[in-house]
Amino acid sequence: MYHRIAAFLLGAWILGSLFMMFVATQNFQTVDRVLASAPPQAEQMIQTLGPARARDLLRYLAGEENQLFFVSWETAQLIVGVALAGVLFFGAHSRWLAGLAACLVVLTAFQHFQVTREMIALSQSIDVQGAPPGQFWRLHAVYGGIEVLKLALALVSAGLLLPQWGARSRTGVDVAAVKYAR
Repeated sequence: MYHRIAAFLLGAWILGSLFMMFVATQNFQTVDRVLASAPPQAEQMIQTLGPARARDLLRYLAGEENQLFFVSWETAQLIVGVALAGVLFFGAHSRWLAGLAACLVVLTAFQHFQVTREMIALSQSIDVQGAPPGQFWRLHAVYGGIEVLKLALALVSAGLLLPQWGARSRTGVDVAAVKYAR
């Protein structure tokens, strides 16, 4: 049973990570789609602001949404990761898989408390003060690298967990013989 819970948590983590990768890229691409095919009411607002300023405003909005999504997802990953490590260590008695889950939690905690916080602070200083964006993009690359590493570790964990889950589900059940009265 614990292997099934662990497989569910790990699957949720992997699916959530893939979904967040999709959302992050689509938020910024939506800006260009909206500007390219704006309805007449929005077209007037775009012309009032000017196309470049409208694009900047919409990209700022997309960035703010991404920040909210990433902070929320990182919090969810911390909760799921701690639960996964606990289930694997205490329930499934797999120290190796629990260690991989703990690595995922440590990487997520580093992202959440170091990289994301600094990226948010830098993005705000770029928006307000016009600070150079070089450091932000370096942190963005670090963040992306950690995401790829976490996804790879989660997939390796799934690859190690699923054979154990399948082996446990195929074990036979002993059924006592029953004598029926005639």
